Formats: sequence, structure tokens, C-alpha cells
Amino acid sequence: MQNKILKIGNIEAEPGTINYGSLAEVYLPDSTEIKIPLIVVRGNKDGPILMLSSTIHGTEITGADALRKLIKILDPNEMKGTVLCLPVLNPFAFQHSVMNTPQDSYNMNRVFPGDPKGLTSFRIANLIFERAIKVSDYIIDFHANPQPAIPFTIIKLKGADVDKKSISLAKSFGITTIRMMVSNEPHRTGTIIDAALSLDKPALTVEALYWRRIEPTSSKMCIKGILNIMKSIGMINGNIEKQEGFPIIEGELSRVEITANKGGFVDIKFNAGDKVNKGDVIAEIWNPYGETVERIESPVNGYILAYPLLGNQAVATGDIIAFIAYKI
Repeated sequence: MQNKILKIGNIEAEPGTINYGSLAEVYLPDSTEIKIPLIVVRGNKDGPILMLSSTIHGTEITGADALRKLIKILDPNEMKGTVLCLPVLNPFAFQHSVMNTPQDSYNMNRVFPGDPKGLTSFRIANLIFERAIKVSDYIIDFHANPQPAIPFTIIKLKGADVDKKSISLAKSFGITTIRMMVSNEPHRTGTIIDAALSLDKPALTVEALYWRRIEPTSSKMCIKGILNIMKSIGMINGNIEKQEGFPIIEGELSRVEITANKGGFVDIKFNAGDKVNKGDVIAEIWNPYGETVERIESPVNGYILAYPLLGNQAVATGDIIAFIAYKI
């Protein structure tokens, strides 16, 4: 039995309760108060604090659906520890259905640990870092790729004891796991994962399906993954359940980003999850006259994770066309 009341945001959570409130408040130019929603499921017994977050990018909402459904099946009286649910980390981006914060155009998942005196994105990131990440023992952050894609998790390793715990989180979640390497993706720093690892806290990113839409089977996969992790870290009883219904690529994997040199419409040549060989043409770019201006070849033997086209099925110079997983 745990007796301590957990104070976080405007919530004081007693053991054996589910509580609704906000982590913090931010404001619009007309002084309208905007809350960062927070739900705290406080178990009846001592245990770890698990942070679950979604929608740091305003277009990636599947995690929010998974969290609302998760709350309905968790029984705090039968649970050890605490679950912190943050379904909409960036309410400004969510309100406008855009990836980045409209007030300053920053990708908030590149500015952690943030700055309490900085621009909007930096301030919100710092609130999340100070009030949620610092008090948590494990962090899982939910994202979503546009269609076509397969779901996968991402871990970063720092050569420390925390690595084993992050790998264990991914293994328990039960889908394709990508080890992100900064050498492959140097622009992906300042993330929630980075903030957690800076405090030696194990962390996992989940790339669910799909961008801008709630896919029920993807939500179900997210819930199963969360419950598997809760079982593995001793928060609830039960056996790990196998993930089904999606392609799962086994083994130790990293990924490469494939970007466009030219601009135009994109003709996709493979399905998500397909195996590709080095030199295979995975996409072609054609101009408004129907002429092929670039053929995109895979630089590795691997598997198509996603064609993460964020707007139309078209690209400009430098846009990401595909993520390809490869074995390491």
C-alpha cells in the first residue's frame, strides 16, 4: 500500500484513484487559457511512474486515442505505481492540425529540455521536462507516420546501464524496433528520448499509424504494447501478449532516411514492410509534364518502414521520401 499523495500539475493523486487535470497552462493572445491535459492513474501499491505522451506533433493523434481507451481498462486498485497520461503535449499545434508550434514554427520535439524563458515551444518543452519527465521512471512517447507505413518503435543508446532498460521496453512492446543513430539522422536531437536519457531514464518512441487519422487496429496495438510494458516492469500482473496484424521485422535494426534531390510527384514502388535490395528503385519523381526527373534507389539491403510524405504525394528538394530499416 502506498500512502504518499503524488502532486503533479494541478493534481493531487491519492492511491487507488484516477485523476483529471492539467500539467500546466499556456495562453493565447486574447488571454484564453490553454491547458496541457493530464490524467494520473495512481496505483494502490508502490511501484514505478510510467509517463505516456502523445501529440507533441499536432497531426499525430493515435496515441491520444490509445490513452483514452487505456484509462478505461486500468484498475488503480490492482496496480502498482503510477501512470501519467499526457494525450496532447502541444495543444497549439493540435488546435491548428499542424506538426510544429504555430507561434514560433519550431518542432517541439527538437528543443528539449527547453527553456523556461524561451519561445513558446521551448517553454512548453521545459514544463514537460521539469514536471513530467523528471518525476517519471519510464517514458513512452507516441507518434504516427503518414500512410503507407508499418508501426515501429525507436530507441537511442548512450553506452550506459540505461540502454538495457530501453531495449527491454522495446522488446516488451513487441513490434519492429529501430535503433536511431545520430550519424544517420543528425537533425533528430533535442527529443523527449534525449531528455529522458540525459537523466538516465529509459525511454521509447512509438511510431504508430496513421498521421491525422485514428486507426483502431493501431490504437489496439499501442494499448497492447503499453500493457506489455506495464507487466514487464511489475505494474500489473499477466503474461506478455504477442503483437499481431502488422509486419514485424526481427533483429537489430537501424534506419536511413532517403531524401529527394529533385521535386515533383512521387510514384511509390514498394509497399511498407517490403524487403528491398541495394540499388532497387523504391520511388520515381515526375514533373507536371509527366517526365521522370529522378529515380530513388535504396542505398542498403533492408525493408521499407514508411514513405513519410507529409503533404501531397509529392516532394521538394530535401524532403524525406522513405525510411528504410537495415540490419546492424
